[in-house]
Formats: sequence, C-alpha cells, structure tokens
Amino acid sequence: MDAQEYSPDYLQINELYIDTVVIDDTEFITLWCFTVLNDEYKFVYLGCDFSQFNQILIAAGEKGTEIALHIADILNQPYDVPTLIPIKEQFDEYLELTGHDIIVYEPMAVEDDFEEYDEEDEDLPIEQLFGGKSNKTQQKYLIYQLDKLYPSKVFEPEKIVHEELVDCFEDDSLELAQLYYDYLNAVENGYADTEARQVAGLDKELFFRMACKAADLWK
Repeated sequence: MDAQEYSPDYLQINELYIDTVVIDDTEFITLWCFTVLNDEYKFVYLGCDFSQFNQILIAAGEKGTEIALHIADILNQPYDVPTLIPIKEQFDEYLELTGHDIIVYEPMAVEDDFEEYDEEDEDLPIEQLFGGKSNKTQQKYLIYQLDKLYPSKVFEPEKIVHEELVDCFEDDSLELAQLYYDYLNAVENGYADTEARQVAGLDKELFFRMACKAADLWK
C-alpha cells in the first residue's frame, strides 16, 4: 500500500517575539519564541532554515541587523553543537517581528512532565513571563515549521452606503473582510487557491463567500 501523502495544515500568526536562537550542525535552526495563539501568548519552538531566518532578521529592521552581526561573529569562530544564542539575555529585549504574515505548519504537541514548583520561586515557567496560565504538572510545547513570511497587506477600510447593514454587523463584517485580504495576500505570495483559503481560515466555501461579500462592503 502506498504511503498517504502528507498535506500540511497551515496557520497564520502575526506576532513573533524571539527569545533564543539554537544552532546545530544541520542547515536548520530552532527559535525559542512567543507568539499569539487564540488571543493568548504561547511559548513555541519555531524551526526554519538559514535563508528563512535571514528573512526574519531583515524584516525586523535595525534590531535584526544588530543581531545578525552578533550571530555572524559567533559562527566565524569555533562553536559548540548545539549553540544557544540568548537574544533576550544579550540584548535586554526580544527580537520582535510584527506587521508580517508568518505562515507555519500546524504544530505537534509534545508533553513533558515537570515537578511541582513554588509559585513564588524566581524561576517561573516561561509561559508566565507573558502572563500565561501556569500548569504545575504538565506543559505542552508547540512545535512549528516556518513556511513563508511576507509583509501584511495594509487594510484601512472606508464605509460605503450600506449603513444599516454595516452598523448591525460592523465588527464581524470587518473581521471577515480582513480574512479575505489575508487570502488575497497569500495568493499574491505564491499559495495555490486552496492553500490560500486554508491560510486565511476560509477553507469552508460558505465562510469564503461571506468574507468576499464583506470585503465588498468595505473599501
């Protein structure tokens, strides 16, 4: 029997706060970072290759350039495998990437057991640095793989004549319109139509049609 072809599920995130860069002896690196999932900050592992990481550094502007030079100095000398480069510790702030559509593969959850801790201990679980809920027995690590990265389409809507309808469903219609723009943005950046709908969360035909109509209500 032929092996079933793997079809990745895509997820779009729009905020990334990189805490640590991990380099080993392969062409891939791992980023320890935070992102927003379901309106909560989550700690995740994000895998990418060096060219994708360069895209992240370029997108991060001046801070990305500073960190790129720092990493280059490390790689130009003998280094341990793996090597951890603590961005937050070295630069007193996370490497932030906002204003971009960051497309990743759907995560795989890996459970690991932890001993109970004293909540007043200084070494709090990493999630709590961003106000996340603690879990005294188990912690789920989310593992993603970066697929594509591109600037978000700027969407500043202007209301048209359908005032009563828009007033009733203003928030929902605006959110749907933005999802449609996410779909258009994904198409422009090389995704097939089906994949672009999945990236934007519009893989169901009904939602896609609703988002298309919502986009017509806003310009």
